[in-house]
Amino acid sequence: MRIKAGIARLGLCPRRVQSALILAGVGALYALETQTLGLFVPCPLHLLTGLKCPACGITTAILALLHGDVGAAFAANLGLAFSLPVLGPYLCWLLWGWLRQRPARGRAVNAVGVGLIVYFAVWGVWRNLAPLMGLV
Repeated sequence: MRIKAGIARLGLCPRRVQSALILAGVGALYALETQTLGLFVPCPLHLLTGLKCPACGITTAILALLHGDVGAAFAANLGLAFSLPVLGPYLCWLLWGWLRQRPARGRAVNAVGVGLIVYFAVWGVWRNLAPLMGLV
């Protein structure tokens, strides 16, 4: 009962908090499974085309960061590592708005979102072209 009161005091939607906790639990189980069994969900784009999408290596990078291995995280997905100072707070901002049933709105939200989309699109092209052009 005290948890419900705390959730209500913060102005959060109980159903959305429950959904977020379930999603976090699934993510924790996936992280545990990858560590114990070594099974990763393969990237469909990489399987079909051989090209790396902007998200290829994110699971490896996040697990490396959780273990404190920054070098391995950079090696797994350099684009994600460079975007974390912007991407992390932005996703927290969106999640907080979603939990409160007051979606984040405004020019700043749109500008950051569009900027991240453009960044990851350029990163996706660069990570596939750079090796072919001998730049990496």
